[in-house]
Amino acid sequence: MSIARKYRTMLLFGMPGSGKGTQGLVLGQLPFLVHISCGDVFRKIPKYGELGREIVQYTSQGLLVPDDLTVRIWERHIQILEMQELLLPDQHTLVLDGLPRNHAQAVRLDEVLDVVQVFHLKITDNDQAADRLRARALRENRLDDMNDEVILRRLKNYYEETYETLRFYDQSLIYDVDASQSPLEVLRTIINRMSDLRHFEEDRAKANAIV
Repeated sequence: MSIARKYRTMLLFGMPGSGKGTQGLVLGQLPFLVHISCGDVFRKIPKYGELGREIVQYTSQGLLVPDDLTVRIWERHIQILEMQELLLPDQHTLVLDGLPRNHAQAVRLDEVLDVVQVFHLKITDNDQAADRLRARALRENRLDDMNDEVILRRLKNYYEETYETLRFYDQSLIYDVDASQSPLEVLRTIINRMSDLRHFEEDRAKANAIV
């Protein structure tokens, strides 16, 4: 990878429909956090371009985008944010949603991510997760999420690849959150945990000083 520094990072893990994107969007409003949704980055790439056509080839079937392409796109996005001064590594903590998705990505990104916390948003009821995906599909016009076969494949990928990725990280960094709660209760749990971590308190103090 061409990025030479390490970024302080908080990871949001969870099966599709667990609310990672919802929580990431809210957390990204805090002045010391920068939320990056890998899925949103992919969706903003023009579908008629070379990268866009390659991405749709996989996502339309409920398949994960290959690791090399995923990391290259993420790396480019990070560099753009820095050039726009929307990401200041000395002041911000990244909130990554949807990355890394598997062990290979975790290994590749380990050289550039200083992971300080992993929030694991857990849903034990697959039917509930599937219902959430269908509701989101209607709300956000994600037609692929309406397909039962695609939904089942995504849940299968989660258990076989993403869930196993948690083992790559120091278990003391992983904090389980009951994602079957309301979004507000999930957010409360995450914020309470962050308040217990010293470096987040220091970041908040710096942000308040700037404002």
